Amino acid sequence: MENPYLGKLDYADPLYEILTSCVCPDVREPYFHVNRMSSRKVYKYTEGKTKTAIIGKFFRLDDTKQERLVRIKGEFDNLQQIRRYGFDTFPNYVVRPIARDDRIGLALIEEFIDGRSLDYYLKRAIYERDAASLKGRLSELASFLYTLHVKTEAKARVDLDPVSLYFQKVLGKLQAQGVLAPGESKGYLRLMDTWLNRTLLQKAKSVIVHGDATPTNFIFNGRGNVVAIDLERMRSSDMAYDVGMVCGELKHAFLWRTGDPCASEPFIRHFLKRYSGHFSDCKRAFREITARNPFYMALTELRIARNSYLDRTCRKRLAREAFACLTWGLRLT
Repeated sequence: MENPYLGKLDYADPLYEILTSCVCPDVREPYFHVNRMSSRKVYKYTEGKTKTAIIGKFFRLDDTKQERLVRIKGEFDNLQQIRRYGFDTFPNYVVRPIARDDRIGLALIEEFIDGRSLDYYLKRAIYERDAASLKGRLSELASFLYTLHVKTEAKARVDLDPVSLYFQKVLGKLQAQGVLAPGESKGYLRLMDTWLNRTLLQKAKSVIVHGDATPTNFIFNGRGNVVAIDLERMRSSDMAYDVGMVCGELKHAFLWRTGDPCASEPFIRHFLKRYSGHFSDCKRAFREITARNPFYMALTELRIARNSYLDRTCRKRLAREAFACLTWGLRLT
């Protein structure tokens, strides 16, 4: 679906001066076409003469949710931080932040990178049976995430308290929405406690994770390059957090579009193999990652089940899949 065209940016808009000075200071009398990028306050600005495109992200000045404001405003710093680890060059690249201005609710101006998202290749695999293209992109994504995690690995073990709080927050949302029946969350909480008390989770090293590894947050340009965007939720956690999120997103994408809970399995296994294959002891890495993966994969399925664009039946099925994932995953060693 095309991004809606909203017209030209008004010369009197304070954003015009920011774009002129930061994006195209050498262009005489520039003008910018504006397209809405999503339901959130995200827009694409394209300078009419040079065709230079950038993305602008905004927050509401009257937003009272402090946690969300901190997250949105923090993306600029997150991008700068992670690019200093070498993610300012291809093939593993993080989009470049350009400017911000809290006075007008501008959280971030960043460069626009043209390419196809992972979601595009998911649809091709499902509707056009192009499994090879999706596996190729998953291999590239596995390389990107491995590089991110290894470059940022700390000596300290992962802090699981934020994971526990987020898990409980997601369950609370699902119960409030009626996706989970009253009292149903108790079973999930028992499983969560069992998982978080396992040595294999507690001994995991802390790394920087993308934190929102969804199919629309990775762009591929056809030359083996991976570009990560939307690092609002970047944090320190277990590397299996990102890995499990990718696997959970794969499970959802195929289940939602085909109704087959097993259709995603070849792609999940391919991704896990490619990610683990970068370690010196790839067999050990595969065992350890796959042992932790079900917990984070289930958390991702619960996270997706909150979305109102899915019908109630699909959301409940995702929640059941998450429960099953948490249960059988405990049998893995």
